[in-house]
Amino acid sequence: MKLNLYKSTDSYLQKHHLGNYYANVALADHTWYHIGGEATFLVYPHDLASLQALIKFCKKNKIRFAILGYGANILASDDGFDGIVIKLTKYFNKIFRIDEDRVKVQAGVALSDLIFYCEEHYLGGLACLAGIPSTVGGATIMNAGVDQGCIGDTIEEVVVLDEDTNLLSYPKEALDINYRSIDQLQNKIILEVTLRLQTSPIDELEKIRKQQLETRLQKQPLDYPSCGSVFKRPAGHYVGKMVEDLGLKGTKKNDAMISEKHAGFIINCNKAKAEDVLYLMRLIYHKVWENYHIELEPEVRLLGFDEDINQLLRR
Repeated sequence: MKLNLYKSTDSYLQKHHLGNYYANVALADHTWYHIGGEATFLVYPHDLASLQALIKFCKKNKIRFAILGYGANILASDDGFDGIVIKLTKYFNKIFRIDEDRVKVQAGVALSDLIFYCEEHYLGGLACLAGIPSTVGGATIMNAGVDQGCIGDTIEEVVVLDEDTNLLSYPKEALDINYRSIDQLQNKIILEVTLRLQTSPIDELEKIRKQQLETRLQKQPLDYPSCGSVFKRPAGHYVGKMVEDLGLKGTKKNDAMISEKHAGFIINCNKAKAEDVLYLMRLIYHKVWENYHIELEPEVRLLGFDEDINQLLRR
């Protein structure tokens, strides 16, 4: 960010008290990969009006901005992000019980906290998502799920900000809920989600949650930083199995490695760079295409890159 723009942005943030803000923040500290250079500013908006004002300021002054949840499926550039990273986890993190089987959840709530809340209140439908590292906003955009179900199964309504900071509400019937995506929510900012659940015994919910966590511990390389599965599962195939059959398990690029425990994961063994991870993603992408004629679709999302993920993979 040019010096005069940096100063004017810093002055604006100080003057308007839109939220907690920090300058020159290491994205490696805000992503599960522990990878990424510095963001020029990081802001936790206090409320909806603050968030809208901040986005309007960015648009008016042509400042890049990005919404970041837990950063669990984010690969941040080694060069950082020249703009404002906005996080909703500090002030948009409330859960409201509407009635017997419905809850309204703000986007910054941790999915794990929501699952515990539901368990404590005898509400079933989300326990199978235990262990997925995400905020509710991120989980909704990605339609986070497992074989037993996805968050989209429980959605009743989603409230978002559109590109012009207008409030929009999507009832479930207006949403195309697909595998790891809800089309209408892309390029929107999730504010809150209303979920319809069902009454379930607490011991049953606890059992499901613990089983899911144990399964993840056994099958996934949770002792290393990663973004989870780097590619979506194509119909009729498992990415990890294809990668393993291609003999790529354990392949390294500096400190990035295709996990020996689960070949659908690329892990950060120590001080991996984003370019190391992208090198291995390209390797998998091209080898799978050459051998299976399947074009893999990335699940990881980028922050701070000038090209989109598909352009980078096809090189």
